[in-house]
Amino acid sequence: MTSALDYLGGGTSFNMSGATKWRRLRAKKVMDRYSGELTGEDWDHPNVLEFNGSLSSSSSMRTPDALREETTSTAYLTSTDPSLDIMPGDRIRAMPDDGRCWEVSGYPSRDQNAFTSWRPTIEIPLEEYRG
Repeated sequence: MTSALDYLGGGTSFNMSGATKWRRLRAKKVMDRYSGELTGEDWDHPNVLEFNGSLSSSSSMRTPDALREETTSTAYLTSTDPSLDIMPGDRIRAMPDDGRCWEVSGYPSRDQNAFTSWRPTIEIPLEEYRG
C-alpha cells in the first residue's frame, strides 16, 4: 500500500515534472571608498544560484501617465526546494533567458505541515516593471 505522499515524490517532496530552470541573481555588495561601509550594489557581477521551478503568472496592470507608460506584472515561482536562498530584492531570470527580469517582491513562503513538519515547496512572489 502506498500513500499520497509516496505518490507525490518518494515521500519527500512534490514531483514537478513541468518545472523549468531558473537563475537567481543577487547583487554583490560594494564598499564605499569614503565611508568604508558596504553600501553599494554591483549588478554587473551578481551572485548566481540555479534552481528548478514553475512560474504562475497572476496579473498585469498598465499605468499610463503624462510622462510615460508602465506595466507591472505579478507572478509566483514555486520550487520543490524550500531551503533555497531567495530574498526580497533578488532578481530572477529564466534559463534560457526569455528577456524578462523578475524581482522578488516579498519574503518567500516556506509552508510547513503542523502535524508532520513536512515542507513541500517554496513559493516566491515576483513583480516585473516595464516602461
